[in-house]
Amino acid sequence: MNIQDLKYFYRLVEDQNFTKVAGYFKVSQPTITLAVKRMENEFQTKLVERNHAHNELRITDSGKQLYHHVGPILNEWRLAHQEINAMNQQKIRFGMSPTISSYFFPSVANQLLKTGLLNHLYTYEAGSREVLRSIVGGDVDIGLVGSVVPLIHDQLVTERLKIVRFKIVVSPSSPLAKRKSVSFQEVSAFPFVVLNRHFANPVAFEQIARHAGVAPNIIYRSSNIDTLKRIVSRGTAISFIADLSILPGDPIVAVPLSDREQPLLTVMLVYRKTLELSERIRQFIEIVREYKQTGRTE
Repeated sequence: MNIQDLKYFYRLVEDQNFTKVAGYFKVSQPTITLAVKRMENEFQTKLVERNHAHNELRITDSGKQLYHHVGPILNEWRLAHQEINAMNQQKIRFGMSPTISSYFFPSVANQLLKTGLLNHLYTYEAGSREVLRSIVGGDVDIGLVGSVVPLIHDQLVTERLKIVRFKIVVSPSSPLAKRKSVSFQEVSAFPFVVLNRHFANPVAFEQIARHAGVAPNIIYRSSNIDTLKRIVSRGTAISFIADLSILPGDPIVAVPLSDREQPLLTVMLVYRKTLELSERIRQFIEIVREYKQTGRTE
């Protein structure tokens, strides 16, 4: 039995058809049959039963039990290949949300350049939820993600770096621009543009709307924070974004919320437990931790 046999078996359970599996892997049907036989010999049990008269296939209880284990085994095998390939190429595969990226890189870019790590950095930008999925899936090794709910995952190491408040952002010409603070209930009368569900912001938005007992009018969702800022700057709508996303020079005004119940964004360093912390990766993590010491925190 070998790893390829496991791949054949897993696909057979999925497709329930020897011919289809053989076509998928571009091998002969007897190749799949022999693979199953090897596995049955290994486990000393029948895994698959075939009714040739009715052209039917049944996965036995033993086969179903094995199937539950094969999926994680194949996933770990895939992750091992990805991690070792990145290590051999001396790459640090790093993911972060664009809302974090615009604040993070100016803070640590010089240090990354001085240490030579910038040349080894492969960056992936997407919403925090997408970055998290990419870390679990093995496409990214380390990430900076934001979450408004506790992040509990048995495959991940998480380290809290920052706690950030959300603010209402408006056009400089808005009547809200001169306010020292506003309640979410009163601003709910304005149309909103918000980030889409690949980000943590919508979860926070739903939380504060629920606490305020209102149903705001969302006229547009985007994956681009700069697009939202431009829309807001023209007075078309207002938005609700994390404080670290508001940069000097943005053509918008940030107004704090006065609500007692407010969601907070936790920015976390995240990586898989199986990731080998080489000297280069350890050095990179230490530089990322310096991000904790920079900028606005609550």
